[in-house]
Amino acid sequence: MRICVPFEGAGAGEAPLSWGQQDIWASMTRFGEQLPLGGADPLPDGTGVGDVVGELRYLMSRYQVLRTRLRFAADGTPRQVVAAAGQTVLEVLDADEPEAAAQAMLRRYRSEPVDFTRDWPLRMGVVRHRGRLTHLCAVIWHLAMDRSGAAVMLRELAARVQGPVTGMQPLEQAGWQASEAGARQSRSALRHWERVLRAMPAPWPVRSRRPERPRHWKGRLVSPAIPLASRLLLERTGADPATTLLAAFAVAVRRCSGVDPVPVLLVTSNRFRSGLADVVAPVAQPGLCLVEVTDAAFDKVLDGARRAATAAYKHAYYDTAGKESLMARIAEERGPQFRVDFHLNDRRGPQPPAVRGSLAQALARRTLDWTPFKDSPSSRVFVHADDTGRATVLTCYADTHHVSLAEASAVLTTLESVLTDAALRAAGAPPG
Repeated sequence: MRICVPFEGAGAGEAPLSWGQQDIWASMTRFGEQLPLGGADPLPDGTGVGDVVGELRYLMSRYQVLRTRLRFAADGTPRQVVAAAGQTVLEVLDADEPEAAAQAMLRRYRSEPVDFTRDWPLRMGVVRHRGRLTHLCAVIWHLAMDRSGAAVMLRELAARVQGPVTGMQPLEQAGWQASEAGARQSRSALRHWERVLRAMPAPWPVRSRRPERPRHWKGRLVSPAIPLASRLLLERTGADPATTLLAAFAVAVRRCSGVDPVPVLLVTSNRFRSGLADVVAPVAQPGLCLVEVTDAAFDKVLDGARRAATAAYKHAYYDTAGKESLMARIAEERGPQFRVDFHLNDRRGPQPPAVRGSLAQALARRTLDWTPFKDSPSSRVFVHADDTGRATVLTCYADTHHVSLAEASAVLTTLESVLTDAALRAAGAPPG
């Protein structure tokens, strides 16, 4: 059953994609995927269809980005088109096995083709078992949302915030970005990128000694030691977890590859910028930095990583098309294999979990496994960091035509050991 849900909200118009949207669109085009966000979750007992219809109408009415579709120019360039009103649907699926039905609905929502010119960014459905709603499934285009924006949206939905939307929505962002102030910001950022790109060393060896089939693999290191080490370093040295992770990543890459200084793309939320803190839309973009390692003590690498990261964050807000053009031009000068090999996305909070215990015991509980992934272009080593409460999960995507699984595994385990050794030194104990 499909229930029609009409909606209307403030704001409408057409504009170029905002810079954050441009960056996501470039990734979608590169990977050939929609990169959707969302999931399937149990519903509280007593939730009715009318409750979910009300939530869906609230979301579509409140957020311009959920009322956005695309129009393509003659050259294929997408533009955002925000509607003042429209209608969407809520799917209601009756099932004897609700959990399995919810997961099947999620897979379908993630895999069904999208018509960006006609479809709305949010797909929502519920599963009903013997007259009772059991699960909600929702999937949103990544073009409309990043993780931080989704967190703001869910917080406002729970509170049913009725006041005006705070922050610059994508139409307003695109207007500012087209202004002289926006152009100055982008030019400054791209000058930083050019300086770093020209100073970068040669990339990791072009060909892997152990290419795999399929080409791309996904690794998952679960480390109870990393949050413990990060908290010890924070308490004893004041070093924030994001900087210590970057410094340890750089040291690990240098030890495993010989590349130094280490170029790293840092996913930057950009929500520290004026008007972007509570934006329900994608605003994250990569920043670029060089971290010098040589044979310096970890404290010295940490200081350099802090300075490099600050510059990267400052210059991570720019016109994506301009950045792509810059990188293509420098690749022509330095050779077709020139690229940034290492990508770090620290999605943890500003404070590590309040875990306690022995670092040696925590290290013994580490697990690492690899599974095949899709054959798509990506950074040769792309690491995401997430906290589960009792462990840090490092998810690594490796291009084995350039980096063997043994080398990628060594980067992850060396990162962990660098952090734990630094924590032991800070505590006055000999490193392991």
